[in-house]
Amino acid sequence: MHTTSLSKPLCWVSAFTLVLAAACSDDTSKATDAGGSAGSGGGGMCSMPGVATAGPKDSHCGSNVVVASQADCHPADAGLIEPPSDDAGAAVSDFGDTMYGTEGDDDDCKYHLAWTSTALCSDQDIYFTVKLTNKSDGSVVKGAKPEPDITLTDTHPGITDKSKAVEGPDGTYKIGPVKLDASGKWTVRFHFFGDCTDSETSPHGHAAFFVTVP
Repeated sequence: MHTTSLSKPLCWVSAFTLVLAAACSDDTSKATDAGGSAGSGGGGMCSMPGVATAGPKDSHCGSNVVVASQADCHPADAGLIEPPSDDAGAAVSDFGDTMYGTEGDDDDCKYHLAWTSTALCSDQDIYFTVKLTNKSDGSVVKGAKPEPDITLTDTHPGITDKSKAVEGPDGTYKIGPVKLDASGKWTVRFHFFGDCTDSETSPHGHAAFFVTVP
């Protein structure tokens, strides 16, 4: 009788322990999954990420193709280059129109570029991946050392002070981190071969795309 009366409570405790252990294990698994997915993508996540702004496909170069030459890469004096100006002395932009989508030609029709990014979340680290090719023959452009130039307005720049570019494979560049710290329609401009003067056949080039952040 003694043995029988003790066996039932022990069985009940054992079953309860197994159920509790299973429940704890399940909760731990869910917590691990949630923590793991929150950090995926290399640039954070948000409920409403931004997008490349939709619009007409780029066609500004048409059949025009410019071949850049390293021989025309004359050293640029950083911070000392005066912008071109008209007869009245007003500064004239050397930039072409900002493009829509994720693919287009640079302003001078030397290069073609296509880009992707991590989630375009406001006030979080973002990384852009840019593939750069020559318009003349489709070959990849190596050693371009791209730099980001990001603005919401003329007086509201993006945060790019910690950004750097890593090349790999050849002609493909991961650029970041950068931050877009407000909602709105941003201009994301990439500069290539910034150590060369910006002349017609110099390797220096630039291209910009609209990005909308909710």
